Amino acid sequence: MRLGTCLLLAILSGATGLGLRIVLPVTPVDASFRDVIRSYQPQGAAGVSNMPETSAP
Repeated sequence: MRLGTCLLLAILSGATGLGLRIVLPVTPVDASFRDVIRSYQPQGAAGVSNMPETSAP
């Protein structure tokens, strides 16, 4: 491939990714996801998480 073709594909790929990120909403974390994450925690682990997505509301 020529350099111009590679640059064009890179720009189109980036623009498509950015466009999808802007257009499609981010799915919020629900209670069932939190339950699954909680079940993978080792026994006796602290209930506090450093990630807001997995900490209790």
